[in-house]
Amino acid sequence: MRQLFTIVFLSVPVAFAAGTEPSFLPAASCGLCHSRIPPPDDTQAPSVAPAALWSGSMMAHASRDPFWRAKAQEEALQLPAAAAVIEDKCLRCHAPTQQYPLRQNRGMRLRDLDPGAEGVTCTVCHQISPDNLGGTASYSGGFEINRKAQIYGPHRNPFEMPMLHHTGLNPVESPHMTGAALCGSCHTVVTPTLGPDGRTTGAFLEQAPYLEWLAGDFARAGTTCQSCHVPLLRESTGAALPQYIAHMPPGRWFPPTRPRTPFGLHFFVGANVSMADLLARTELETAMALRRTAAKARENLRSALSLRASAAAEGRKLRVAVELRNRTGHKLPTGFPSRRLWLHVEVFSTNGSRIFESGGWDENGKILRVSGSFEPHRAHITRPEQAMVYQAVMADNAGVATTSLLRAASYVKDNRIPPSGFDSAADPRIASVGTSGDAGFRPGEHRLEYEIALSGRADPVRVHVEAVYQSIDPTYLPAADSAALRPATAPVVISSAELSLKSRK
Repeated sequence: MRQLFTIVFLSVPVAFAAGTEPSFLPAASCGLCHSRIPPPDDTQAPSVAPAALWSGSMMAHASRDPFWRAKAQEEALQLPAAAAVIEDKCLRCHAPTQQYPLRQNRGMRLRDLDPGAEGVTCTVCHQISPDNLGGTASYSGGFEINRKAQIYGPHRNPFEMPMLHHTGLNPVESPHMTGAALCGSCHTVVTPTLGPDGRTTGAFLEQAPYLEWLAGDFARAGTTCQSCHVPLLRESTGAALPQYIAHMPPGRWFPPTRPRTPFGLHFFVGANVSMADLLARTELETAMALRRTAAKARENLRSALSLRASAAAEGRKLRVAVELRNRTGHKLPTGFPSRRLWLHVEVFSTNGSRIFESGGWDENGKILRVSGSFEPHRAHITRPEQAMVYQAVMADNAGVATTSLLRAASYVKDNRIPPSGFDSAADPRIASVGTSGDAGFRPGEHRLEYEIALSGRADPVRVHVEAVYQSIDPTYLPAADSAALRPATAPVVISSAELSLKSRK
């Protein structure tokens, strides 16, 4: 089915004179010329244009993400003395179009947020100056918007007049647009650790995909965030495929232009399948694009991990060996600490009955049988109430596990699988926690074993192993919003292995 786009002709004043305060345009202004580019091999398929793909991204919905809003409100209610600091900190990256102009003045509160506002738009990322990127000052949304009325892209000698005419911005080539440090400004988050009175007692590295990437093989090979999250348009052979970057508002290409490469597909897709699905139920204007993003996220998850398993019955014991390999450039899972990955292992007998299960879950996304605030890291599993869960668990100043971002002072567990070549010595803050003594836990992989005791009546003939991803651990759900957000806790199976065993009879 052909995807239709409404072309809105806007009268945009040229208000971006060099040296003036930075301003941001709505994405519809960019969509005038960047929304109607069909795939070259199938003109009936949805558009691959930047504005069309961006509209279904979590970046586009960053300020409307219901989990983020609920979590930010909960943190502010728990620590009212620090509410202004908390909210302004979050809004730096979730609503920069509105927060950035207030950054040097009073800051911004959640109550000031336009409920229909776009999240991270074209004229945010494409106006970010390269000057401080990659440094500590750029983290937690510390990017700087240039004051030269310039908009950056990766291509040489851009055709300037259409951009100047419609936006007042001058297009300029800059290599930082394809560099990981650009993404690292909002995807490296350092939050203050607050005491009960709201006073700052320290700082906590809450999210660190960029630093994890710096410490691994992807960075050394020059494979950046954009390589995976803004992948190039490619031919069936894998070669980069040139494409027109823009079109006239009526639809034809600008006569002086020609197809260019790299042409990045602006999916900005990660692993947040469930939230994209949830938003598609309420964000009707972008529902089709959101569902497309959710499908792409499922595809992304499947490529993130490889799973191999083997099984052998030895007397009254069944041994199942599992090997996981992280195929991403950062820890798996990464990002916000609510994300987790676990193994679900089932053993079936000759009559089809299940004789062992570890890592099953209920309708609310809660892992069955496990108890306590979190599961410790394991190298060897022998009982159904044990499960292999990969996650980062925050702890407060007293060392007690917490889901409160502003109480967090350290990690009491971080056994997320590091990327290949990972060197934790590069930054002790991103070192694994709770995995010492496990020889099978190494950069890029984890190998573990299940040892299952068998009764005389149980004759295992089939073993099923699957890796399960969850964007939101249910313990992170604010109580007041848990019912509405429950669909976003839906687990996603990303890899599996089916093993057959010979009957011992």
